[in-house]
Amino acid sequence: MRTLIIDDEEYVRLVLEQALREEDCQVTAVKQGQAGIDALQAAPFDCVITDLRMPGIDGRAVLKWIAEHQPDVDVLMLTGHGDVKDAVDAIKHGAWDFLVKETPFDAGVVKVALTKLRTVRALRKENLAARHGGFSRDVIVEGPSQAWQKLKTQIAQVAPSHAPVLIQGETGSGKEIAARLLHDLSRRAGGPFLAINCGAVSRELLESELFGHEKGAFTGATGTKIGLIAAAEGGTLFLDELGEMPGPMQVSLLRFLDRNEYRPVGSTRTLQAEVRIVGATNQDLQELIHQGRFRDDLLYRINTVTLRVPPLRERTEDLTALIDHILQTLRIPGATKRTIATDALQRLATYAWPGNVRELRNVIERIILMSAETGLITQAEVDQVLPKATGALRTDDPANLTLEDIEQRHILRVLDASGGNKTAAAKILDIDYKTLLAKLKKFAIDK
Repeated sequence: MRTLIIDDEEYVRLVLEQALREEDCQVTAVKQGQAGIDALQAAPFDCVITDLRMPGIDGRAVLKWIAEHQPDVDVLMLTGHGDVKDAVDAIKHGAWDFLVKETPFDAGVVKVALTKLRTVRALRKENLAARHGGFSRDVIVEGPSQAWQKLKTQIAQVAPSHAPVLIQGETGSGKEIAARLLHDLSRRAGGPFLAINCGAVSRELLESELFGHEKGAFTGATGTKIGLIAAAEGGTLFLDELGEMPGPMQVSLLRFLDRNEYRPVGSTRTLQAEVRIVGATNQDLQELIHQGRFRDDLLYRINTVTLRVPPLRERTEDLTALIDHILQTLRIPGATKRTIATDALQRLATYAWPGNVRELRNVIERIILMSAETGLITQAEVDQVLPKATGALRTDDPANLTLEDIEQRHILRVLDASGGNKTAAAKILDIDYKTLLAKLKKFAIDK
């Protein structure tokens, strides 16, 4: 815990410094109230232990400044026996607790108070994380496919590292599931896992969501807000749709990746946080760099490790496990348990799944809503809701395939071989980038 001691008695400062360092606290000690405020403006702190009565700026003034400028900092007030009434009044104005100075001064009471404060701060962070969607654990569906097992092996190898990770994959393929598994297998598993879609919010809102803001930083900022980076301290922050992040925000993210430093909107303070960044995209970031929409230095920094989530068409062996899981999650308590017939499963296995696992869930949900209440899902029920042409791969004899079928299959193979990189795929196919995009749109391929 980063702790600031403010006390004009040298003996008290020395005793507190030694005791708190024994508790693995990062300690800074000063002897004047103004020096304490200067220290708060220069570096981030979790807790301030301040004497109530000091020459010049006293503990009350320090408490008032903290309440106005850094309300996330907790204050422990040190008082003499005759000042208990004043200390109680300080609690009413925002102090977390007060401690009476004994003679000789015993730091043991401070250690006990800090142990309680650590627990309170941990619960506070957990509640904040929960409001941002943290600590929810999607079930990681195990599948026998070689593609999925390869990804799991790579994730297990990368998880112990602190390095940032870039996850690439098509829309709906399960990039967030991969990020959660990466978190759960890491040393950060006990910390929060927070996620945000960078393409779903405006630049101004994204900056506030990530870094927080000070009161009055912009219209509507009626109070201080802690951002996701602070809330994810000791855990993992997942940045989905990274390619949609605005340019100025990319600069701020790069600074954080390089130095673990950030600055809340409207603040002059530079803060630090220990958070692992995991980014995800379904776009070709090299092409975005070519278009001037993504910084090359950010790409080089965040793709220290790159993981590719395989599309569903590459892991059709996992369909049974995925469908069983989806049926279980969609099952209404008391309703008949649904299973899927072999021919229905075979029909699903012949579909290309351009929307991947997300589309599979949508299809299964529509089958349940539109079919009769029976235990077995039939092929007829699958045919009723499954798209007839969009993204579907024909399984006819090759001699009966049309040129379009062959072209579609070849494009998919090349894209898969290039890891979804459209620029590289266009070179292999010997067509320009715009022509490839037009063909992907024509065949309804979401890569």
